Amino acid sequence: MSGSNDALLQAARGVRQAPGILRRLAALPYEGLILLALGLIATFPVAGLRGMTLSGIPHLILQTYLFAVMATYFMWLWCHGGQTLAMKTWRFRVETQGGARLSIKRAALRLISALLFYGPACVGIVLLFFPKRVHFLLTMWLFVPMLATIWWAKFDSDRQFLHDRLAGTRLADTEKN
Repeated sequence: MSGSNDALLQAARGVRQAPGILRRLAALPYEGLILLALGLIATFPVAGLRGMTLSGIPHLILQTYLFAVMATYFMWLWCHGGQTLAMKTWRFRVETQGGARLSIKRAALRLISALLFYGPACVGIVLLFFPKRVHFLLTMWLFVPMLATIWWAKFDSDRQFLHDRLAGTRLADTEKN
């Protein structure tokens, strides 16, 4: 009953309700596919330099470049409309706690805080493909930060992820009622 009261209070204040946790989680693999495609397109100019970019300083430059491209993707879209392609598909957007668009600073803070929770899980997914290199139980520990932010949302008063709380942002539903 208190959940419906919270929804009524939010509607009275003009605040959109947060999308369901399952809908937000369903957007993650879609976002991953978009990032994969973006990474492939971004590395196209250096595709012929394969041997040169496998190690050393050129490899570090390539990794930094890919991070910058992907960070720009998120931050630009969050600041200009509040939605990545996956968020548009699943009908939710990111905004400040007051419902405004994100500033560059706020978007960067959200990106960094999200990386703290989802970054280790991304590494864990990659390590699952190499079971002989790292023990399975050690790999599973990399998913703990992601599970913590999801668990947080389950009990948060506005159903927001922990990284959104830390960044002063919120996810809002854009579905028509």
